[in-house]
Amino acid sequence: MAVSSIEATAGSSSANSYLTIADGDILAEDRLGTLNWTTASADDQARALLAATARLDELQWVGSRATTTQALAWPRLDASCCEKSYDSETIPAEVQAATFDLAELLLGNAGAFSTVAQVTGELVPGIPNANLSSASLGNGALSLSFKNSTAPVYLNALNVLPSLRQLLGCLCLSKPASSIGSIAVLRA
Repeated sequence: MAVSSIEATAGSSSANSYLTIADGDILAEDRLGTLNWTTASADDQARALLAATARLDELQWVGSRATTTQALAWPRLDASCCEKSYDSETIPAEVQAATFDLAELLLGNAGAFSTVAQVTGELVPGIPNANLSSASLGNGALSLSFKNSTAPVYLNALNVLPSLRQLLGCLCLSKPASSIGSIAVLRA
């Protein structure tokens, strides 16, 4: 089944992407490591752009929506950061670049957004610690922090692609999702 068409008109009530496939192709030409994008079919590129845009729209942004009828979070009114103001009729280049980067990642790893953060190894070798999130030793005490195993961590775009935090800078008010856990301190 073919994906519906990409609508990347800023402020449109039917917009579903921050980037067109053609604009994605231009970004891919200027970047290293875009094999996922350049080898994907147009249909898969469109799916990745739609998914990336949807994930970016889950984040909190500076300013407010430019109109009440626009489908996406951008463009925005009163959006400024780092002494730069953003036009209320266009999508910032940073948001477009983030859309491409996230789409590139999704083309290579469609399961990048799982609803639960996965632990991929032992933090402390030899000790069963699948729910251990950190360990530190100081002042004769071993401190262990455990993830809350009953509450799944919903990953946002900043968890899945940490470089987005720097790319988006102060435009994005969201923080990476984290789990809430307990802390145990063992003294010698």
